Amino acid sequence: MKDLAPNVVTGPLERGRRKYQQKEYQAALAPFTEAVDMSTGHLLLTALDHRAAAYEKLKQFQPALRDAKRMIETKPDSSKGYLRCGKILQLKGEDELALKIYERGLTKVKIGTDNDRTLLQTMFNKVRRALNPSKSLDPLQYLPLEIAEMICHNLAVRERVVCLAVSKPWKRLLESSPKLWTTLDTTYAKKNVSLSSLKAYTKRSNYKLDRAILSNRCLVEVRGSTMIGESLKASLPFAQSLESIVLSKNTIIGINSAQQALECCRTTLTHVKFLHLKGSRLAGAGTWPMLPKLKSLCLKAEGDYLLDVSELAKATSGVMSVALKGWRLQNIHGIEDWTALQDLDLSNTEFSLLPMLPATLRRLILRDSRQLEGFNIPEGKTLSLPLLETFDCAGTPLDSFWVNEVLEASIKHGKLRVLSIGNRLVHEPGHMSAAQWAEEFPLSLTLRELSLAASLLDEAGLMRVVQGYPHLRVLDVSYTNVTGVAVKRFVKSGIKHLKLDECNHISLDAIDWARSQGAHVDFNFAQRPNIRTFRDAFV
Repeated sequence: MKDLAPNVVTGPLERGRRKYQQKEYQAALAPFTEAVDMSTGHLLLTALDHRAAAYEKLKQFQPALRDAKRMIETKPDSSKGYLRCGKILQLKGEDELALKIYERGLTKVKIGTDNDRTLLQTMFNKVRRALNPSKSLDPLQYLPLEIAEMICHNLAVRERVVCLAVSKPWKRLLESSPKLWTTLDTTYAKKNVSLSSLKAYTKRSNYKLDRAILSNRCLVEVRGSTMIGESLKASLPFAQSLESIVLSKNTIIGINSAQQALECCRTTLTHVKFLHLKGSRLAGAGTWPMLPKLKSLCLKAEGDYLLDVSELAKATSGVMSVALKGWRLQNIHGIEDWTALQDLDLSNTEFSLLPMLPATLRRLILRDSRQLEGFNIPEGKTLSLPLLETFDCAGTPLDSFWVNEVLEASIKHGKLRVLSIGNRLVHEPGHMSAAQWAEEFPLSLTLRELSLAASLLDEAGLMRVVQGYPHLRVLDVSYTNVTGVAVKRFVKSGIKHLKLDECNHISLDAIDWARSQGAHVDFNFAQRPNIRTFRDAFV
């Protein structure tokens, strides 16, 4: 099998572009075809578009049309294929069919996800006017898009929403301009605004709301690049029915301001997510307001800040999902107070011992918590998580004894589905007895997804691990030394989704073979190593 990985960017695609620019369209076809044969994803879309353009210049419309249709099949949510296909059909004189292609594209390409969608709308309007000049009585269809947008800007927010229901062309026009939806005003709403309506509104703005006037609020979500505190606290007392607060990672808030904001609407909140908190490096944030209805909590720190888990747990005893990321945790025994907890994420946190965990837990994420040594289990008690479905301890020093303690009850009850245990120090396979191997990698008949990414095991060891999970369907062995031999073994064992990013010893032939067998393969060409392994963390 060939190990050579051609560079598409500086290879055939660039050669074809050069020939095209020199108007040597026939000569450009060969390198464009080579690029098509070796590309996937967006590169394939680009290669097909270039080849179709070359065919178009040569007036070979049929092969150009085939490439355009393949573009649509490859990326149905991209405007490029519909634009190319419609243009070729227009050149062939099939304007009615071109109109249908443009219309189909407008229904498939989501607003705000594609910069060419506005052009797609323009082409649709242009062809429709040309086909039905006498029947089209809608003035918006005759106006340039910029003029139509100016008219719509003079409408009140509620009037714009009403106009969405006038006709499909009006709806497409209004939704194709995100600038019309950057202000949200529910003052004149006739009924309470649902969460789905709010999501649709923010989607039309391309998720770039810059002003909101809300009444009957149920959700506040702030996304921006600034420090927030007083403004949030000042507005929340008027939100009598607020159920959810979300602050994005670019919106910074101090932990004291966050606590005061939560105090304003503590009786109604069910969902809280702060993705960039600033705390103290000396104290653990103090007292939290009681949040009796809270079910989901996510607090992420960007810095070496302390968080007192015990104080937090006292205020959120009924919570079912908790994510504490990036903190130095103290008084972590407070986790025991979360008696209804089902989802616990302690990624990239600093603590050494976990307490007894509630038996209700279904998902446990400890990824990259590099000081974790194990559990502090009281004498006479045992750790039992019979409902656990997902466990991730990748990038931790957690040894096989504690991995088995966590998984034993789950495997026994047939619940384990997802397991991530890569990037950890393990024994060398050649020096492990059968008993040690079974302890290091406990067998499970129900496991469906396994990650061994950045594992220190050799190829033989990785294949041996996978043998212990006969119903495995998703496997991640990225950043390992597997070869085409392992790829073939994995696919033949029933793996349907194989992740092989940065695997330097796998050839393109092996990837192509796996895909030909129906497996979905994630594979990036080898680049300069940039992953931090377990050992790297202590260098």
